[in-house]
This record gives sequence, structure tokens and C-alpha cells, in this order.
Amino acid sequence: MAAPFKKRTRVLLEKDCEFAVGIRDGRVLELRPEGYLIFWEEWTDPETGECHESTAGLMSYDAIVTENNYGNLKVLRRPLAKPFDQEAVRRIERLPTEVARQRFKKQYVLAIQDMLDAGELQPIRDDFCDNIVRIVARGKNRYDEYLAALAIRENKRGGARTTKSKKEIERSIEFNQGFKCGQTMWKWYWQWRIDGDNGLFDKYRNCGKYKRYDDVTDNFIECILGTLWDQERVTIKSLVESVQAAIDAENERRERLPVPAAKLKRAGYDYILRLIKENAPLDHKIRKHGWDKAYKDLHTLGMGIETYRALQRVEIDEYTVDLFVLMQSTGLFEHMPQSIKDILRLDGFARRVTLSAAIDVHTRCFLALQIVPEGIESPLKQTVEMIYSDKNPIADSAGAKFGWPMAGAPETIVLDRGSAYVTDDAYDVLASLGITNLGAPAGKPWLKPFIERVFRTIHSDLLQRFSGRAFSNVVEREENDPASRATLTLEAFLVWLVRWTVDAYHTKKHTALGMSPNQAWEEAIKECTPRSLSSDEMREVFGVPGRRKLSQTGLRVCHIDYQSDSLMEQFVDSNAEHFEFLRWDGDIGTISARCDDGPWHTIPAKDERWIGKNDIDLREWLQEQQDEDPDEFRARRDFINDANRESFRLKQLKGLISLPKTPAELRKDVERFVRHADTAERRHKAGPFRGLLENVDDGTRDHPTDNNHVAEGAHDHVCDDGTDFDYDSME
Repeated sequence: MAAPFKKRTRVLLEKDCEFAVGIRDGRVLELRPEGYLIFWEEWTDPETGECHESTAGLMSYDAIVTENNYGNLKVLRRPLAKPFDQEAVRRIERLPTEVARQRFKKQYVLAIQDMLDAGELQPIRDDFCDNIVRIVARGKNRYDEYLAALAIRENKRGGARTTKSKKEIERSIEFNQGFKCGQTMWKWYWQWRIDGDNGLFDKYRNCGKYKRYDDVTDNFIECILGTLWDQERVTIKSLVESVQAAIDAENERRERLPVPAAKLKRAGYDYILRLIKENAPLDHKIRKHGWDKAYKDLHTLGMGIETYRALQRVEIDEYTVDLFVLMQSTGLFEHMPQSIKDILRLDGFARRVTLSAAIDVHTRCFLALQIVPEGIESPLKQTVEMIYSDKNPIADSAGAKFGWPMAGAPETIVLDRGSAYVTDDAYDVLASLGITNLGAPAGKPWLKPFIERVFRTIHSDLLQRFSGRAFSNVVEREENDPASRATLTLEAFLVWLVRWTVDAYHTKKHTALGMSPNQAWEEAIKECTPRSLSSDEMREVFGVPGRRKLSQTGLRVCHIDYQSDSLMEQFVDSNAEHFEFLRWDGDIGTISARCDDGPWHTIPAKDERWIGKNDIDLREWLQEQQDEDPDEFRARRDFINDANRESFRLKQLKGLISLPKTPAELRKDVERFVRHADTAERRHKAGPFRGLLENVDDGTRDHPTDNNHVAEGAHDHVCDDGTDFDYDSME
């Protein structure tokens, strides 16, 4: 076990952070040793209608953590994050159709970028129009490849392959076909260059809504702006005045026509500014000479990579270790689902594993270090989630002497352009967290030297100490078979890897730092405490989505019932049944849920023992529930058998249990039960119906036929002993 450490208080808020606890809004004025100094806005009690005035007061760090665990903390605005436009649509609120249309347009824009990089296309609008056929062909081919790759690699979190209906696949690629013109491609490209991937989201959700300006006005304004953009870079105010003057002149011309035409609506400052942002080029130099020459002439040079605080720059990459390990199932994996075990391929064979690591450039500390199973196409999401998570329990489980407290929200992440990181899901994760993505070209490791150097350290300082090491070439390997020399199991390798990270690498003096990475981290957090995210923010990005039906007990997700006042009201007073939910493994005490594409609400667990717990606690509890004591099982079995035997003995003494019957008696019971049944077969055998006194008065009783018939009937009803009825007849 690792040595005990003083508990570090989680700092979820920072100065000038705006948040809400329940129905009260507040703002952090400053951080004091005893807690937050908060200015509370005035608020009204919804139950009593009482209005409370604004005030200021202290709130401890633990109190904020408790409110976060119960799902009452809502972060409204963070000063260190990019200001969020309240009118903009958040990515989590985008509908699947909107995301599909955005990714459709992105493939065409990337095809245009490939053509620009290859010199097949010039960043000029007229050239776009001239090469529209080639652009559409390239874009369609790229989009078809994207759909094919998506169909092959689309897996669930546990590794099971998802299935979609034909209708869902058709809707995911549905798009208006009126985009095949050079002007549209030009517009898409520059929207992407100016606003990034968010610029490719269209206003599909506003279809059918009122439009302030018609297409004629938009085209007229764009034509006027196209004549005003030049290298002089005129001001926005000048462009607005020029557009408004052109609209006024056009309206006068239309009024003087023999048949006056409809006037154009005069646009304002904000509308023209929005058109400029959507259509204007980033730079006249790029339009005139192309991206390569403009970048060569205008890009700035600095002093290299410099950082001033922890988590300012984080580098992430993958590394296939030069050591064969035995993929055996041991006690470490007993709480894992079978689907995860299948992905890890714990079949006992020796293989090389791939690591995904994240390192903080300022302190050289490992922020994340985990193996990448073969079934996971993009490990970025899990690696970034580990950066935000507390890793002290991992160090304790491995028996390390030091802790692993390195965690927080990174500002910039450097990735290569490998296939594992060039995915839409990876970009969505970074965009949702507000992390700047610096993409380094593949095959150029010097652009992210810190993570590449630490991989070499792992090889030289850890892997060479064990047998089963692979060699870089045939000369070094000679006749050595590394797979047959493997001695470490996967569990042992992970334990040694964690211990090396915490007790060997973090504690060794680093020449560039002048101290150990552990000491550098402690110095860095004294000057600037790393920022953490609330459970609601973590769930929004790393949560696993699902769908559940609302019942009297609330929403049941993974053996836990979640309930709140809003859910109870909707169950009683609405027709809402099915809810979408987001569940994060790091905090299972609360989930996020919504109905009918409405807003997300935080729902806490009904049982308070799950507040603040994670998925590992749940799996351990489930494992305990499944285990059964053999002695307890045998005791209950013996009790049931003894009780049944004693009950049978007492019933026999009381005469409550009859003796077993012979086969003849069983056949006789069958005859008694079917004796008086009336069926078509029996009616046919009995002949025509005869009355009770039929043929009595006319003297036909002595008729031979009737006598024979009566005799036969009498013979049928006379038993062997001469009586008319059997001794045990039911009559």
C-alpha cells in the first residue's frame, strides 16, 4: 500500500466563476483558505414566493464538493474558458441529422483542402466555379469512404457492434442536392477556415421558420461585399455604409422603372457583419497567392515551446512496447465485464501491447497511461478522461509508495495526424471540453518531442529489466524468440508500469527541470491550482448515452434507481415515458436525462450510498451480491429436505396421504370420469332418440326386435353380481 497522504481539497471553482446551487445564482469573488467568498444574487423561493436580497458569504470547499456530488452544482460561466455565445447551439444539443449534415459538408471541405495542398485548385472563387465537377467528384468519393469506414468501425463502448436499420442509414446521409455549385463550395470552405468545424453546422433546425431577408437581398449584399474585399482591409463600418448606400440606390432605380419593382429591405450592421464572417476570406494574401506562400511569408517565429504553468501544454501519443507479455486472466480482471475481457484478448498467448500516454510539458509528469485494446479505434476519449481523473487509487492498488495526484483540465493538447486521432469523435471531445488541438503531421516526432522522449525512457529504464524484449532488427535479435521468453503477465506488467511511473520516473531528477517531476508538480500547483470539472461537465463529454422507460421508481440504470421531483411530476402529470440519459463511470451518484429533445436535467440516485461513488464501487458490490457462501447454501438445502421429510411422515400418520393405486384402479378411475360424457360418437352408437314411454300402449313391447333390443340394453346395464349399479358408482 502507498503511504498515507494528506487529503487534498478539490477546487471546482475559480475566481469570477459564475455558478448556481439549486435556484440560487452566485459568483466567486475570491478563494480563501477557509473556502470561497461568494456573492449571491437575489432569489425568490418558489414555494413561499419570498424574495431574498443579494448577499455575500463564505462557503467551504467541501460544501461545494458535496453539492456537486448531489448534482446541485451548475457551472454557468468560467473566466478561463472561451466565452460562450448564449444564442449558439451547444454540441450536445445538436440533433443527429445536424451532425450528419455537418460531417457531410466536412468531407467536401477536406477534399477541397487536399486539392489546394496538391496545387490542383486555387483559393479563388472563380477557380472553384471552374472546377466544381472535380470538387464534387472528390467530395463524393471521400464521403463514400467515410461512410464505409464508419460502418466497419462503429462499435459500442463494450466492443459490441451496433446495428442500424436501413431507414436510419438513409436518414444519416440525407442532404439537399442543391449544393453542387462553385459559390456554395467557396462558402463552405471559408466558413470552415474561419469558424472551424462549427462553421459547417447549417440552420437545418430553423427550416420553415421566418427569414428576415430573402435570397435576392442576400445575393445583392454578397455581390457588393465581393467588390469591396481587397488587400486594404477596410473596416466593418465602412463596409456597412457601402452596402446600405448600394441598397438605397437600387431601391431608387426600381422605383423609377415603368413597372415599379419590389424594394430591397435595408440591412443593418449586425446582419451585414454576419454575412462578412460567413463569406469573407481570412486574408487577401491567401486568395491571391495560395496558402503555402502566404504561410511562408506571414507565419511568425518564436523562441520554441515555453510553458508557465501546469497543464498549459499536454502531449498525447501511442507506443507499442518492445516487450512481449502473457495475456492471461488474473485477479485484476475479475470485476470487468466479459465484453472488455474479449477486447483485451486474454487467451494466454504472448503479445506486445500498445500504450496511450499523456505527459504535461511543464512538469514532465504522466497525466494518463493506459493500454489500448485492439478493438478500440480511437483511444483519445479514454486517455483525456484519465487526465481529468484522480489516479491515487491506481497507485495504491499497485502498492506504490508515492501517490499519483497529477490531474486537471488541460489547455492545449498536441496530437499527431495518425489514424487513431484523426476522427470526428476525437475532435468532438476536444471541442466540447474547450481544449485547443494542435495537430502535428504524422511522421514528424520532433514536433512533439516530450512524449517521444519519455517513450524511449520507458524502453531503456523499465522494459530492459524483464525478459521477452523485442529487438529493432534481425541482427540484434539473432536466434532469440521473444514470445517464448515472455515471463510477465498482463496484470504484472501493469503493476510494474504504475510503480515505475510513480516511484521511479516521477521521483528521479530531470535534467531539464533541475528537480524531479513530482517536485515540479508541487511547485506548479502552488502558483496556479489546476482547474477541475464538475461531474455534470464530465458526464456531458465522457458520459455513455442510453434510453430508459420512466416508472414509479424513476429511471433504473445499471441496477441503480435515479429519482427527482421533476421526474415524479412528469410521471404523474405527463405522457413522457422514455428518457435519454448520460451516465459517467467516474460518478454514478447522478445522471443526466432529458425527454423529447428537451433540456438536460441532473437526476441523483435514490439511495444515498451511491452518491459520490464510481463504477468500480458498483462492480465490487455486484460481485459481492453474486457470491454465495457454500456453507449457507448447504444449510438451506438440508433444512428444505428435512422439513419435507418430516411433513410427509406427519401426513402419513394423520391419513392425509393416500396409498399408491394399482394400474387396474387407475384404469377404473379413468372410466368413472368419462362415463357420463355426451359426445357425437356415443350418440351415433346409441341410435335414434326414443321417448321414455314410447311403444308402451300399442302393445309393441313384445315385438321380437324390440325384445331383442331391450334385452341387449338390459344386458349392457347389468353388472356381474346382478345389481343395476356398481358398488362404487358415482350415482
